[in-house]
Amino acid sequence: MKNVLILGAGGQIARHVINQLADKQTIKQTLFARQPAKIHKPYPTNSKIIMGDVLNHAALKQAMQGQDVVYANLTGEDLDIQANSVIAAMKACDVKRLIFVLSLGIYDEVPGKFGEWNNAVIGEPLKPFRRAADAIEASGLEYTILRPEVVNKNWPPS
Repeated sequence: MKNVLILGAGGQIARHVINQLADKQTIKQTLFARQPAKIHKPYPTNSKIIMGDVLNHAALKQAMQGQDVVYANLTGEDLDIQANSVIAAMKACDVKRLIFVLSLGIYDEVPGKFGEWNNAVIGEPLKPFRRAADAIEASGLEYTILRPEVVNKNWPPS
């Protein structure tokens, strides 16, 4: 049995991860969210819900106990602080594997007109995402950083 802690379980991308893991009887999901009402229903039978904030170190460490993998689907101007909180809790609980969703453009790697637009429109808000990536990369954890291009809840158009 693999235990997977999903942080930010009410997020747009997290919903898809939760659904993909829903039918896997060898996986137990712990869905951690500040606002559990945002978690897409129906809740999978292989899941339990915990209301909490990743900046509440005690609550995060409690949710982290016994987990094999942490999937972090977080956002905000303090994303770097959130990432450091997750890293600290993982180390305290001896959890080694982290999957963290960040964003395209954090390495200033986007070429051409789209890169120019990306820097002009969302360049400043990406700074905490980059600091989060730096912290994850320096953490010593086994990690995967996902960097989606665009997440739009209105896609595809109806």
